[in-house]
Amino acid sequence: MQITDLEKDFLRVGYTVATEANFLVIFDTILDACMRYTRADGGTLYMVDDEEGRLVHLLDLNRTLDADEKHSADQADMELAEDRDTNIFTYAYHKREVLNIEDIYAEERFDTRFIREFDKKNEYRTRSMLVSPIHVVGKPVLGVVSLYNSTDHDGNVISFDKDCENIVRSLTSQMANSLTNMILIQDMDEQLGSFVKSLTTAIDAKTPYNANHTRHVEQYCMQVVDFINDNHTRGNLDIYITDNDREQLSMAALLHDIGKIITPREMMNKSTRLGVTGLERLWDKLERIRLLKRIDFLEGRLEESVWAAEDKELMSFLEDLDRLNVEDSLSPEDLAWVDAMSAREYRTTEGEVIPYLDYQEQKSLHIMKGTLTEEEREVVEQHVVYTDRLLADIRFTDKYNKVRSIAANHHEMLDGSGYPRGLRGDQLDFLTRILTVCDIYDSLTADDRPYKARIDEESAIGILKGMAMDGKLDPQVVNIVAECMQPGTK
Repeated sequence: MQITDLEKDFLRVGYTVATEANFLVIFDTILDACMRYTRADGGTLYMVDDEEGRLVHLLDLNRTLDADEKHSADQADMELAEDRDTNIFTYAYHKREVLNIEDIYAEERFDTRFIREFDKKNEYRTRSMLVSPIHVVGKPVLGVVSLYNSTDHDGNVISFDKDCENIVRSLTSQMANSLTNMILIQDMDEQLGSFVKSLTTAIDAKTPYNANHTRHVEQYCMQVVDFINDNHTRGNLDIYITDNDREQLSMAALLHDIGKIITPREMMNKSTRLGVTGLERLWDKLERIRLLKRIDFLEGRLEESVWAAEDKELMSFLEDLDRLNVEDSLSPEDLAWVDAMSAREYRTTEGEVIPYLDYQEQKSLHIMKGTLTEEEREVVEQHVVYTDRLLADIRFTDKYNKVRSIAANHHEMLDGSGYPRGLRGDQLDFLTRILTVCDIYDSLTADDRPYKARIDEESAIGILKGMAMDGKLDPQVVNIVAECMQPGTK
């Protein structure tokens, strides 16, 4: 079957409208095609602004006046609630009718003053007009397109025939379908975005020590991406982050700690070795032992000298307990003191054995760095496993096909020393590397962490560079972050 040039062009227009993601390109393509296929000398495009309740004047094209270039005619936006009958554009919008007018000056139904004013100002004569609503049957009207002065092959102005009406209906229907789909996708993106922000709020609200972390990490990631792209434009970097990858990284940063929803709150909020409740429980237990020993002494089951010595020992340990709980680092003497008390126990008259310090309390008071025992740290580190599982249940579109892996891998290191899977090197893409560095940077510089004091930006960059030298972090990403985070850097 032989396809004519006109059919090829029509198919090209249809493909452009169906695949283009830029609204303005679609608007321009449709208006231009409507004019070409109907041999119109001019055309105008209005689109609906639902929030404002208006037909917004977007495009105006006149071949005679502008030599095929767009120009800004003095056309005002139109209130949809007004002029339902006298304004030709709002009439077509409300009635969903195609209006085919032979001579607009002879048309008495509509107010044509603004058309006459335009003609007078530009020494032009608008005659035939075709006005069509942009919609699909059963769907809201999205806009109105108007064409004027159809011409024959000799350039004479003629009326728009029935074929012109059918062509315009077909093109505007394609446009409406594409716009409806784009709006639907946009709405879905907005819903997904608001859902993600709600999750972010839930994650950060779970602990006061994580209140701003997620948002800060996302902001740092976006700052880094913009820095990379700005420097790419200036010719300083070969790397470029596409708009889609930027959106993927943003969403991954907002979701990277979603697994903490499952992490026990007491571990996330543990600001000391024993934690608030652990300290209270230990204090109450040791005070109970003191009281029971005093009863033993008073009832003659314990000699006074023995009771006095043991009570003094317990009091001394209780007085030291607050320091042992919060001290940045414990000395060998401190650890020996803890172990000595852990070896002690009290047996009640009923045979109940009460250890001064149980296994968990001893382990907690042996913590050399941070506030978590090894077992607790393993539980907290499981949050990335839960992040992966939770995101696996979300049906991301192809647009967000990297979000899960970026978020789930943000604690992996290039040398394989990270967790949970020990990934290394090329298994970690560039976006994941950015998130990892930004996450560590915020953790170092945050002033709301329970287990450490805030580190200044310069020291934090130094730590990141050290990790890069050790093969854990991407040196290029670290250097970019170092430049990006300098005061006054855009």
